[in-house]
Amino acid sequence: MSSDIAKPDNFFAMPLGRRGLLRTSAAIGGLAILAAVGAPISAIAADGESQAFTKLSEFLTGYQLDPVLGTRYLAAIAKRNQTFQVDLAALQEAVKQSGAANMDAFLALPGLDPALKATATKIVSAWYLGVVGEPEDAELITYADALMYRPTKGILPIPSYGPGPNAWGPKPDSKI
Repeated sequence: MSSDIAKPDNFFAMPLGRRGLLRTSAAIGGLAILAAVGAPISAIAADGESQAFTKLSEFLTGYQLDPVLGTRYLAAIAKRNQTFQVDLAALQEAVKQSGAANMDAFLALPGLDPALKATATKIVSAWYLGVVGEPEDAELITYADALMYRPTKGILPIPSYGPGPNAWGPKPDSKI
């Protein structure tokens, strides 16, 4: 007894029926859902140096942070400060040796080097403002994910516009 349906030699030459199409679509959709639920791409994208910077930034800010933004902050700060890698390594070592549980405990240490405090301030400032650099060469890293909006997240909407040109005015110590 032979079958009337001929089996093609090439798998790709087989006609695709409705059930086969439905199975294939469901499999592709399932893989897409698994990819979305699995490890975030941002965690995969960060290298070792960026991961160390993000981990230090989490200690300094007290928040869990996005490693992709950490990579961008690290690059932007390092671009504007030639000694930042050395300063960063010194800060990381000081935090490690201090055994401090958080940034407040670290800053309360007696005899803290002002250079370490300045490096920490530079990092925290960047994460909170979402901007690196001074107005003349400022680089926007993120707006909506700037830490300044976290305390009121879910209560107040993140502003989507500014009040207008020159709304902030000059720095208090600058000359007009």
